[in-house]
Parts: sequence; structure tokens; C-alpha cells
Amino acid sequence: MPYLLLILGLIIGGYALYRFFLNAEVAQIKAAFILAILVVLCASLFTMAVIGRLPQALGLLVAVAPLAAGLWKARRDEHAETLEPGLHDEVRTREEALEVLGLENGASEKEIKAAYKRLMQKVHPDHEGSEWMAAKLNQARDILLKTPDA
Repeated sequence: MPYLLLILGLIIGGYALYRFFLNAEVAQIKAAFILAILVVLCASLFTMAVIGRLPQALGLLVAVAPLAAGLWKARRDEHAETLEPGLHDEVRTREEALEVLGLENGASEKEIKAAYKRLMQKVHPDHEGSEWMAAKLNQARDILLKTPDA
């Protein structure tokens, strides 16, 4: 009877995973995979500690620590790409607008439009880009095209 329940649980769990992978985005799958690895690692460490293999558990923990640190750093760097340093919630000044578009003071209207178009093609939400950055580009373009050169 316990084996029958185990098989039934595996079938239901497998079907749930199948449905999850059908509808999930890449970021969700990556997060689920990392979570599964962490759960298995914690369960292994706990089991080893309980059955009297604490030195081996600590050795496993030390061996896996650099991998965990690397995953943590990669995740942090992934978030850092979306949050550009020095940019506020709103582009307020001409200098900030020039910085967002990567232009220097005195840029012509043609240069502003070209920089806007080039950057917008990279960050447009329809092309897996950031809505936040697209809004920044729109604000910067509007400020530069409406504000006369100083």
C-alpha cells in the first residue's frame, strides 16, 4: 500500500510539474530549479546531521558555499541591470536626459532622435525589454526636444 501511494504521488507531482513548465516563463523555471536544489541540499544536510554524520554535512556545506555565493551574485547582478545607477524615478533635468540617452551637451535634434531610436529598439517592452527604461527614454527625449539648448 505505501508503494501505491508513493507511485500515485509521483504521478500527480509529475503532472503538476508538466503543467507548470507548459505555462512558466524562463525566469520562473530558473527560480523553481534553484529552489529545488536548495530544498534537496537542506534536506541532505539535515539528514546527515541527524544520522550522526555532522562532519560530512559541514564538509558538504563548505563545498557548496562558493556555488551558492555565485548564484547569489548572479541574481543580484541580474537585478542591477534593470536599475541603472544614478537614475531616479523620473528624468527631471536636461543633464539627466542627456545621460539617459548617452549624449553630450549640444546634441542636435537628429542625434537625439537617433539615440532614442537605437536605445528604444534594445529596451522596448515588446522585445523583452524594460517598461521602466522605456519610460526613462521617453521622458529624456521629451525633455531634450522641448527644452532649448542652454
